[in-house]
Amino acid sequence: MSSHNSNFQQHAEHLLGPHPQHPRPVSPLTPTPSEPDLHAQDGGIFGPPVVARSYGRPVIIEGPYRRVPDIPAMPPYQQPAWETALNTAMLTDFRDDLARLDGVVTPGIDNTPFVQYAIEALSRDRDTGYSAAAPSGSGSSTAGPALPPGGQQPQFYQHRPSAQQPPPSRASLPARPLPAHPPAVETPRPHTQHQQLPRPIIPGPRESAHSLAESLLKKKGPRPQPHEWRPVENDELLVASDGELPPLTFRPWPLRAPALFAFMAVCLLMIAALILSAVYSHLHQGLLEWATIHGGRYFLFRLLPQLIAAFMLLYCQCMVTTMFRMLPFVRLASQGQGQREGALFQELYPSFLWPRLVGPWNVWVPVLVTWLMNFTIPLQSSLFTVILVNQTWTWATVQGVAWTLVALYLALLASTIITWRYWASIESTGLLWDPRSLADMAALVSETNTAEDYRGTQLARGREGMRFALRRRAADRLCYWTWKDGRHGFWHTLGSPMDEANLIPTPDPTTGERMQRHDEKQHPPLNPDAAAAAAAADNNIDLENPHHNNSNHHRHLPFPLRTSQLLWFTLTTTILLLAIFIATFHPSTRLAAGFLLRPTTNLPSTPQPGAFSPADFFFSFVPALLGTFVFLLFQSLDSALRVLQPWAALKTNSGSGAEVSLLADYAACAPGQCTVHALRNRHWRVAGVSLLAGVFVLIPVLAGGSFMALTSMMGQEEEEVRMFANMPAYGMLLGLLVLYLVGLLVLFPGRAPFRLPHGVTCLAEIVGYLVNADIREEPAFKRCVTRREMAGKMGVARGLPGEMQSRWVFGFGEENNNASAEGGGELGVRRVRRFTEKRKVRKSQIRRALF
Repeated sequence: MSSHNSNFQQHAEHLLGPHPQHPRPVSPLTPTPSEPDLHAQDGGIFGPPVVARSYGRPVIIEGPYRRVPDIPAMPPYQQPAWETALNTAMLTDFRDDLARLDGVVTPGIDNTPFVQYAIEALSRDRDTGYSAAAPSGSGSSTAGPALPPGGQQPQFYQHRPSAQQPPPSRASLPARPLPAHPPAVETPRPHTQHQQLPRPIIPGPRESAHSLAESLLKKKGPRPQPHEWRPVENDELLVASDGELPPLTFRPWPLRAPALFAFMAVCLLMIAALILSAVYSHLHQGLLEWATIHGGRYFLFRLLPQLIAAFMLLYCQCMVTTMFRMLPFVRLASQGQGQREGALFQELYPSFLWPRLVGPWNVWVPVLVTWLMNFTIPLQSSLFTVILVNQTWTWATVQGVAWTLVALYLALLASTIITWRYWASIESTGLLWDPRSLADMAALVSETNTAEDYRGTQLARGREGMRFALRRRAADRLCYWTWKDGRHGFWHTLGSPMDEANLIPTPDPTTGERMQRHDEKQHPPLNPDAAAAAAAADNNIDLENPHHNNSNHHRHLPFPLRTSQLLWFTLTTTILLLAIFIATFHPSTRLAAGFLLRPTTNLPSTPQPGAFSPADFFFSFVPALLGTFVFLLFQSLDSALRVLQPWAALKTNSGSGAEVSLLADYAACAPGQCTVHALRNRHWRVAGVSLLAGVFVLIPVLAGGSFMALTSMMGQEEEEVRMFANMPAYGMLLGLLVLYLVGLLVLFPGRAPFRLPHGVTCLAEIVGYLVNADIREEPAFKRCVTRREMAGKMGVARGLPGEMQSRWVFGFGEENNNASAEGGGELGVRRVRRFTEKRKVRKSQIRRALF
């Protein structure tokens, strides 16, 4: 470019002449005569920018062009690529744009290394050769350059041009940034012809880094964006809302102090009774004389202890169930991000057949102790036996069993104290009322700003895939929220601040490295045939098509309710029940006359020291233990049925009322309470199965107290041990076993509505069906303070007819052109709309219709 300028200068000196037309500018950025001449030459001609001095004097054209045949025509001016990259705002406002772009860059990119580099450059070398900018408090609101003190000319640092660097800009850059909001009216200043201002200073890369670092340090981070939220803490909430908003401190009744203190008192009474009976029996060689196997004393010593233990076990299970479904919300409401991680995927429902140790030690210790309490019914069944004292049969306490039970109940007392201290120390549970039903959870996420991340999780194959899809939701919080930029407003929901700190990819907790994308994960190599078959299967399945008839929409069924497991369980129960009936009523093995125990069975019935009889312990502890196992198995079936019944009600073609679907709280009810609610909602199978699940706790109670080992003397040297059965208790046991088989058979028909794409036993799996655009726009879930208020908005209240209830359905929404963008084609819970109801039209649908 310099060579063209020199050639053009040599020929233009001989070719200049008068011409009526105006002179053609060399560059569109050449200063106009209206601009002040900051570096005027002797001849009064406008001088070039400072950065262009190294390229020679400018070519001034004062006359028309003359074409000379031997001089080739100059090529047309082409604006360089580096010049197009700069815009007018950047040329006039360089450093302010750098500071402003801190909040405009692509979300998810951490700018911390750049800020650290700027701060390091600022502190490493301050003698860069650039002139320092004027202080910010100069009082001038314009962007004009400032004079150095003393009226001296400013010193400029000039970079030498190189062949590898692009030519500098033709326009000058101001030393100060322009104000973000200039005043509407500016006071004109008198123009002085003789006063010349210095040329603005051109900042270099290092000075720009200084400016960026100073601006970031001054404002302490990027400005809050309009979409960013901020959690409201308890202290701030009391001041900001003047006590109008209710505190998020709800606790269910089993976890409150009065209920826990009452249960502690029951544990103390049980411990005192066990210690008293053990000590008194040891000191007085027995308690009461033996009367008969069909009297009140038999009920007192062989049935009442395990009956009390059964009720205490049911209360422990109710308390643990409440803790399980409350703990994820409590973790989501905590201030520490580490406590909130994984709360969305924590199990909401416990399993008493095998303990699930979740949460902190304050939670899993009571869970473990509750599981150990399953052994109290078999131990209580063998707590008392009959011994021979002075030729008199006397009821006595088995010392080993009694002190074992004392240890177990002491552990239960300690775990209850731990539970009380843990829940009393929690400042916020994040809840206004008990989240017992799907409607309660829908109200918690109706205002959420994280619904987009749940899109596609409705048809996830398993929880692992859902974990990856919701990897950015590991730190979501359940609390009151407000605007981060200071706007007024409070709302209660499960959400995220949506700032830059929450957009950084979450590291894998197992390896500590960045979590890979789904398509980046390394899978074990497959053989070509298997890979081709898998690819063909994946290509033939369209998970997003609501009308595609495939098994992905109803592929999941809980393990206890699957056909193979349920069939095997039913057949086994039938075979064992037939064997018991044959052994009971066959003439050769009738239990009414008792059955013999030979000495060769290694089960002597003679009481040993401590009133321990091996034969009596075996025929009381083992039947009760087997009965406890049978009771816990049916309890798992009942739990799965309770969880899935609201979803089954939603899957009907015409939908279901809110009271029998979204407001159904079977999974959070006690055994008797669940039966009452199911009868009211006309869910007969749930009512019968839940009633049987509570009654079947009598199976281990009756099994442990039905048999009694008695020794009869046949002469002076021969003794005979015969097991006698308490026929009333044994008859009730057989009746319960028949009902057990009936309960299993009832579960077989009508299991198709229970099938879902995946399980619904954690918050992430449930919330995925409750965050579609339709249900989040429902006014029934907006700004509700109590559960009764929410139910009233849904048409469920006393004195209202059933026709006023809103109807809800589980399925895909209306299929439209904008379904993928607005959530219309997502699988989830929606309200059934009437044909006469005015439908809402989204702005995005209107814009799409214009095209």
